[in-house]
Order: sequence, then C-alpha cells, then structure tokens
Amino acid sequence: MANAHGVQPTRNEIERQLERMLAHPMFQAQAQRASIFKYLVENALEGKNVGELDLFEAFYSVEEFKNHSTKVRTTVSQLRTDLLAEYYKRDGEDDPVIISLPAPERTKLPGGKFRIVRRPAGEAYAPEFSYNPRSAVAKEFAIANHLLRGSPAQVDKGLEHLEKIFRTEADHPDVILGAAEGIAGKLILGMYEDHTRDALVAAFLDWIQSIAPQVPDYCRVPMVQGLLHFCGGNQDEAAKAFENALKLDRQATLSRGWYTYFMFATGRQEEALPQFATYADERVNDPGIRALYGVFLCKANHFQEAEGVLTEALTLDRNCWTAQYGLTLLHTLTRQHEKAVEARKRLRELMEPEEFERVALELNHIRQRLGPSPGRAV
Repeated sequence: MANAHGVQPTRNEIERQLERMLAHPMFQAQAQRASIFKYLVENALEGKNVGELDLFEAFYSVEEFKNHSTKVRTTVSQLRTDLLAEYYKRDGEDDPVIISLPAPERTKLPGGKFRIVRRPAGEAYAPEFSYNPRSAVAKEFAIANHLLRGSPAQVDKGLEHLEKIFRTEADHPDVILGAAEGIAGKLILGMYEDHTRDALVAAFLDWIQSIAPQVPDYCRVPMVQGLLHFCGGNQDEAAKAFENALKLDRQATLSRGWYTYFMFATGRQEEALPQFATYADERVNDPGIRALYGVFLCKANHFQEAEGVLTEALTLDRNCWTAQYGLTLLHTLTRQHEKAVEARKRLRELMEPEEFERVALELNHIRQRLGPSPGRAV
C-alpha cells in the first residue's frame, strides 16, 4: 500500500532506508551518484527545495551551470533509471520504504514528438517517499498510520496492525511511538477513566525512554513524550519535551498537530494558529489536515474561515469524521441550533456509539456554557 491517502513513511523509517541503501555495494560503487542521492533526500527531510543551481554548486561548478551544462540532469536521470531502478529490482525488492525521484513529465506534440513539462521550482529534484507494497511490514505500517489518524474506532484498528509488526519487530521505535500517539489521541477524547489514564501515560513514557537511545535525534520521541505529559497533566514537562522536538525538526513536529493542540489548550492559540495554517495550506488535498485546521479555527472563533475549510475537507472526503465534528462544533458555538442538530446526526453515523457518547457529552457542555440562543425560549 504505497502512500495511501497521503500517508507516507515516518522520517525515522526514511532515514533507516537511506542508510540501508548507502551501505549497499551498488551505491558504494557509484560514489558521486550516491552523494547526490543523499543530498537530495536529506534536504527533502529538512523541507528544503533543491534546484539545478544548488546541485551545480554542491557537486560541480556555477560556471558549468552558466554554460548550460546538462551534467546535473544527466546524472540525476542516470541515478533514477540506472541506480534506483536496479536497486529496487534486485536486493531492495522487499525493502519497507521506496525512495524515488520523479521522472520528467512529457506532453505529446504533433508528429509523434514530445516536449518535457517544466516542473515548478524545487519539484524536479524532490524525492518521493512511499511504503513498498511488496513488504509485509511496510504494508502494516501504511494501514496503521492511515487508521491512527481517524476516529477512536479506527485508532483501535490501527493499533491492531501495529501489534502485528510488534510480533516480529518488538523494538521498532515507530511501533511504540505510533501506539503511544494512538492511545494519547483517545486519552484526549476522554476514552479512559482517570486511573487507567495515569497508568497508560506512565507505561508509555517508560517504554519510550527505553527505545530513545536507538534514535537520539528523532523528533518524534520528545514530541510523543510531550503529548503524554500533556495527557497526564504535567504541562511543564510537556512544554520542555515539545521544545526539544521543535529544535530537532520544527516542520515534522508541527505537522503532527499535537504541539498546536497543546498551545491551544494552554492559552496560546493566536500564536499557534499561524503555525498550523502554513502547514495546512501546503496540504490542501489532505482532508484530515484541513479538518483539523478547521477545528482549530473554530476554537479560535474564526467561524467564517472555519466553515470554508471544513466544507473543503468534506468535499475531499465526505466521511471525514473530524470535519463533521468541526461543523457540529461550529454550529454549536455560533448557536445555529438546526444546523448543529443535522451535523450531529451525521457525526453519529461516522462514529462508534461509545466514542460518540463522549464527544456528544463535550458538545453538550459547550452548549450549556453558552446558554440559550438570543430569541429562543429557555
């Protein structure tokens, strides 16, 4: 299952795959191509766009670029068609992650000729990351990561897929971190009693601490630690952990949404919203991210913008429960009673009974705090 619904491997999985490839004799025998490949992947992980001039500066010379040399295009083409393609046909056939480079797009011209379509700056040399459909472990990760972004019932299904990986790779950091994020999401929705919550937080914090030395610079470790501390009510430790995650990889930390949620919960919503807005705008075709942004807009009382974003998310995926929750919250906060009732009915259809009861209880508390609508009988 390669990149289903925009789900791609975690940074840690990509870095492990890069190390695996660079250590292979095929890459070691082609030092310059391997170096260019490493350069492209590492820059992509840092969120940096690489253009042709950047590659000339790093591996050739600016003078050659000015003289319209085709060295970069030729080398990258050979890297894509010779080295990467051959590697994944042979020893890399069952690797969990596929790292590829985009092939040039062509438009057909009269007379059977073609013209190469010029890509936007930064896209021509941007690696693409996906799970390998031939790898059993990768398939389970792809399914799990997709489900873990869904409703609590979907999270439970995602945890089942992580458990399958755990049976064969018990010390895989992303299995433990993924499970912790899934459980934390349910904790935030109030799906556990207090004593169970405290035990889960403590157990996962200990578990993450045990695998942290394997991935010392992986931002997901302190990010999930911050999330767990937040769920456990320890806001000072949560803030410290999130700051550590931001120092390691700001973009990846913001992309998960947990830090933004933490900032909202601790009264820093006007600071948090622009940060998440930038990330959401870069992923306009991801219904889950759009929906989450809409919920954040609701919580910040940006109701008109929120409605547009949530409607977009439902256009992308009519079964996106987060978007439907956002619309229910929006209509509740703006005291549009009839619309809130209709949105709530649809939300009930998308959620399991137990989880809907929890969400409905939260919405009822919000409605009670607001009091009766102007002009409505009490």
